[in-house]
Amino acid sequence: MAALQILGIVVLLIGIVLIGIEFYMPGFGVPGICGTICAAAGVFLTGKNASERIIVGVIAIVVIAVMLVISIIIFNSKKVKSPIKLDTEVQGKDLFIDGKDMEYLIGKKGEAATDLRPSGKGEFDGVKLDILSEGEYIKKGATLEITEIKNNKIFVREVG
Repeated sequence: MAALQILGIVVLLIGIVLIGIEFYMPGFGVPGICGTICAAAGVFLTGKNASERIIVGVIAIVVIAVMLVISIIIFNSKKVKSPIKLDTEVQGKDLFIDGKDMEYLIGKKGEAATDLRPSGKGEFDGVKLDILSEGEYIKKGATLEITEIKNNKIFVREVG
């Protein structure tokens, strides 16, 4: 019976190590699944009865929780690069145009490049833009005028 408990402890430790490896790998993959299975099997093999299994299970959960807290502390320090967290700053946020910068478009005339139901595309001075009609359906090829810019949305109406 002691050999079975030693095997249970070894399987439980392997499971805990595999779960620890899963903390450093993004996604729920093979180490996490195998670690969970090994930890459950180790808890079952280690305890002689239900109360011992519960105690071993609680101890395993506490050890795993401590490992998680330690890994979070390590990843939050700038010394270790996390495979999960994006450390580089996204440069594209400065590339978007503010609505106030687009107000020069108000009054421009163009043509509907697609049907507007109420959204679609329009061509203004050779540039295709995503546009919205003021609510009505406008057929492709209709002459349009930009009437409003609101929340980076370009509103148009049909003219003529």
